[in-house]
Amino acid sequence: MWGAGHLAIGDRRGWLLVALQPLAIAAVAVLVLQLIDGTRWLFVFPPLVALLVIWLGQALHARRQAIERGAAPGDELQVAFFLPLAVTVLTVYWLIGGRHGSPPATLQAYIESWMAERPEAARAHFAQPPESQRLAAEWSVQETLITDMITRSRAVHGPSSGLDPQNPFDSLRFRPVAADGSAAPERAGFVGELVRSQRVETTLLGFIPTASQETVAVEPVMTIWLRLAPQVPPAQLTFLQLESPAWLIEKVDWST
Repeated sequence: MWGAGHLAIGDRRGWLLVALQPLAIAAVAVLVLQLIDGTRWLFVFPPLVALLVIWLGQALHARRQAIERGAAPGDELQVAFFLPLAVTVLTVYWLIGGRHGSPPATLQAYIESWMAERPEAARAHFAQPPESQRLAAEWSVQETLITDMITRSRAVHGPSSGLDPQNPFDSLRFRPVAADGSAAPERAGFVGELVRSQRVETTLLGFIPTASQETVAVEPVMTIWLRLAPQVPPAQLTFLQLESPAWLIEKVDWST
């Protein structure tokens, strides 16, 4: 608790720190809830770091004051335990923040939900969330069609192509849709393609034969369109709305 060390040595300023701690934590929590998913999720890092620095700084200040008043040096292990905690907090936020902060991040989250067969989780990645049952049924149909495509391509190109009907997602790759002059900056698209491996024979220094594998597109499977959309703040935070738009899926066009 902030101020505990100051109160222990009779410094009444500790009461101010005791009162400020929940306010500081609540302020950072509001920022996290408002901005963690959108394009401005990195704005939370400075206040989050400041919160951790103040947390450590007030404890070190109280310790120094205690030593100046005659207390024996010690308690360094408490500081050593705090630092890994601070690093963990920042790392966790880095890993979970910005889920919809960029088109590739939203695309990855959607595909991960599909691979895990979690339509309810996937709904959060759409600007207009579809019904979970309809999304699950659509996935089932499309996965069957993709598996059939992989089976046919494997029959043509052989096992060395890396095509495996048992693992259809291993044969899918996504690339950005080529933007033209009329492309809007608040819209993005990705083409999902069925790909295979191909052996390429070359020479090193002009006479040493070598071989390598390269990825070759077989045919398109889908196109996923995303757009920037305003985020609706949690119902409990309607009194304070911070703008942080998010990249959400507008529609999925199937090629199969």
